[in-house]
Amino acid sequence: MRRPPYFLLSVAAMALAGCQTPSERRSGARNVELRDMRGYVELVARAREQDQRSKVGAGDDESRETIFEESIRLDADGYVYHPNFLEFALGGLVGLIQRDNEEVFDTRERSAQDDGTFTEFDLNGQFFKKKPYPGNVFASRHRRLEPRPFLSSLETTTTNFGLTWQYVHPKAPTSIQFSDTRVILDPLSEDEEKGEQHRTSARLETGYRFSEHSVLSFVYDRQSVEEKPFALDFESDELTLSHRYDFGESRRHRLESELNFFDQAGTFDIRRLRWRETMRLQHTESLRSWYVWEAMNREQGSLSGVAPINETSYALSGVVEHQLYDSLTTQALGFIRQQVFDGGPDIDRFGGQVSWDYRKKNPWGVLQVLYLLRSEQEDRSSGDRDLETIDERRTFNDPEPIVISGTDILLGTLRVTDDPALTVYRPGDDYRVESFPDRIELRRVPTGRIADGQLVLIDYVSRLRGSFTLDTAAHRLNVQQDFTFGLKPYYRLVSQDQTLAPSDATQAIAEDITAHTIGAEYERGPIRLTAEYEDHESTINPFRAMRLAAGYTRRLNYGATASLKARWSQIEHDLPERVTRFLSMEGRYRHPITRELTVEGAVVYRTEDDTLGTDDEGVDVDLSLEWLVRQLEVRVTYEFSQFENDFNENDSSIFYMQVRRRF
Repeated sequence: MRRPPYFLLSVAAMALAGCQTPSERRSGARNVELRDMRGYVELVARAREQDQRSKVGAGDDESRETIFEESIRLDADGYVYHPNFLEFALGGLVGLIQRDNEEVFDTRERSAQDDGTFTEFDLNGQFFKKKPYPGNVFASRHRRLEPRPFLSSLETTTTNFGLTWQYVHPKAPTSIQFSDTRVILDPLSEDEEKGEQHRTSARLETGYRFSEHSVLSFVYDRQSVEEKPFALDFESDELTLSHRYDFGESRRHRLESELNFFDQAGTFDIRRLRWRETMRLQHTESLRSWYVWEAMNREQGSLSGVAPINETSYALSGVVEHQLYDSLTTQALGFIRQQVFDGGPDIDRFGGQVSWDYRKKNPWGVLQVLYLLRSEQEDRSSGDRDLETIDERRTFNDPEPIVISGTDILLGTLRVTDDPALTVYRPGDDYRVESFPDRIELRRVPTGRIADGQLVLIDYVSRLRGSFTLDTAAHRLNVQQDFTFGLKPYYRLVSQDQTLAPSDATQAIAEDITAHTIGAEYERGPIRLTAEYEDHESTINPFRAMRLAAGYTRRLNYGATASLKARWSQIEHDLPERVTRFLSMEGRYRHPITRELTVEGAVVYRTEDDTLGTDDEGVDVDLSLEWLVRQLEVRVTYEFSQFENDFNENDSSIFYMQVRRRF
C-alpha cells in the first residue's frame, strides 16, 4: 500500500540530484527542506458497558470493554528542491493499545484480551503547482472505533493512497485520477468474523475545444470492488463520449450529444449502452424549451438468483417553459417511453403534465401558489419476469415507516445497507419488516445501527406478471402565505385517480388518493413552531396524521447557548386499524466557563406507542468537558442510554477520556 508514494518520492529525489548544479552542491544547497515541525503525545481511555435483560425469558446479555491507547504523532511541512517543484505535508503516528473484552450470553461467558501496536500516517504532496501540468500524490491510514448496539465495538482501519494529475491547456485539458482504499473491519470480540472492503478507482478525463461553442469530451472510469465476508467482487469500466454545440442567434441554443458504455463483471454483471440527445432552445427572454431523446440497451445479472435481464428502451420527452415577469412560471411536459424485455413483458408509458407556479409580493409578505395537472397511461403486455431493484434511496423518519408499494415483492430478497453500501443492516436488530397484500413497510429499530433521518439503500426483487393497462390522472395544489412577522400558513392537496383494465386484473392495484394537508410554521427570533394535520384517503393505505414540533435556541450570558426541541405526532391507519403515537424531546446546553474550560450536556427522550407493534421508551444523556490550557488538551465524555420495549430492557454507557500534550 505504501510503496507507490515512497517510490514517487525516491524518483523525485534522484531526479533532483541529477539536476543540481556543481555550484549548488558546493554552496550546501538543501534538496529537502522541512519546516513547521510539530506533534503531540496522547493517552486515550475508553470503557463501555451494555446490559440487555429479557422480559420474556429469552436470557440476559452483558458486555464490558476497556481500551487504553498511548501514542505519539509527528507532523511537518516542507518542500523538495523548491516549493514550486514538490511541496508536501506529512505526518505519522505510532502507539500501543491494550484491549479487554468480556461478554455474557445468558449462561455462557467469553472474554478476550489483546496487546499490540498501531500506526497512522498522512502524506500529501503537490508537484509543479505553478506549471501547466500540476500533480498531487497522497497516502493515509486512519483508525476509528465504532460502538455497536449489543455487539462488541468495531475497529475500522482505512488505508488510502492515490494521485491526481492535470494538463492545463486551452484546447485539450486533461486530468488523471487514481485511488486505492482498503478498509479492515476488526470486531473486538474474537467470536465475530473480520471484514474487509477494497475499492480501486481510476479516471481519465480529456477533450478538445474546437471553439468556445463546440467542445468534445471523453471520460473513462474504472472501478473494482471487493468485500468480505459478503463475497462481493466485481470490476467495472465506463466510457462517455459527449459533445456540446451552441448555435443560433447569439449562440443561445444548445445541442448536447452523449454516448455512454458501461460494463461490469463479477458478482453482479451489468452491460449498458446508451445514446442521448438533448436540445435546449431559448426562443425569447421569457420562453424556452428543451427536448431529450434516449435509446438504451441493458443486460443485467442478479444478486438474488433471478433470470438475467435484457432490456431495450426508447424515450422521448419535451418541456416548454414560459416566465411571466417574476410572478408566474408556466411549464408543459410530454413524454413517451417504450421498454422491451427478452421473454417479456413489453411496457409502454406516455403522458403529459402542466404546472403553474405563482409567486407574488403583497402588503403582508409573499403568496406562493403551485398547481400541477398530470395524466399518464401504462400498457403492459405478455410475459412474466422477476425484476431486481438495486440501491433504491429511501430515508427513515420516525415514527413513519418506509413504504414499498407492490403486490409481488419477494421478502427473502430484501437487503438494506447504508450509503455507500458499506454496512449491511440486519432485519430484527436494525429494522423490522411488515408485509401487507399491496405493500411492505420497514420500521427502524431504535436500538439498532440506523439513525433517525438516515438515508439507506434498499435492494429487492419484484415479480412482473400478466397484461394490463393502468391510467392515472392526478393534480396537486400548494398554497402558502409567508407573512412578514414569521407566520407561514399553508394548504396542500394531492388527488389521484387510477383505472385498471381489465378491472379484475391481479397483477397491479389501482390506487385512488385524496389527501388534504393544512398547517402552519412560525419562526421569530429564537422560537420555531410547526403544526400540521393530514387527511390521507387512499384505497391502499389511508391514514390521518397530526404533527406538532417546537424549537427554542438562545444565547445566554458569558457565551453560553441552550436549545430545546420537541416533536409529537399521532398517525391513525385504517387498513389495518392502527394508531401510532410518537414523542421526542431534546435539550442541549453549552457553557464556556473560562477561556480554557468548556462543558456541554444533552438529554434526548423518546417514546412510541403502537397499537399493533411494540411500545418503547428511551433516554440518552451525554456529558462532556474540554479543557485547553497552553499545549495541554483534556477531553472527557460520558454517555448513558436506557431503552425499554415490550421484550427487553437495555442499558448502555460509554466513558471516554483523552489527554493530549502538543509540542
